[in-house]
Amino acid sequence: MGKLHEDKKKHILHLYFEELMAPEEIAEKMGLSMRTVTGVLSDRKLLEPFKRRSEAAKLRAQICVNETAEEAVRKQAELMRAQETAHSVTQRAAMDILDRAGVRVPKEEKKDIRITFAAGMPKIGMPKRGGETQ
Repeated sequence: MGKLHEDKKKHILHLYFEELMAPEEIAEKMGLSMRTVTGVLSDRKLLEPFKRRSEAAKLRAQICVNETAEEAVRKQAELMRAQETAHSVTQRAAMDILDRAGVRVPKEEKKDIRITFAAGMPKIGMPKRGGETQ
């Protein structure tokens, strides 16, 4: 890999990250061995600019989501108050934005409910085998 010219290394990175080509395709297209291509793609020094750009893009996306989270909450509340089913898609989108922003409503805990009747079991109106009601 040391003999490979810097322009070819940059071209390999361009094909991989921007043209979304597989390493096998890059090796075939450029007439290089797989070892050379994977060596370039695993060189931390060459990958650093792509890593920084990727992290910056993720940060910008998170900022955008965080800024729209409050708007999503208000829209969801408005839709819930209006009880309009025609806006179910919009409501799901608002909920998705909230989910992506990390805002989650805690789920209710399920608890058993026990009912005790002081005067015994009331009639439930179910027929017995003979046709009488209980």
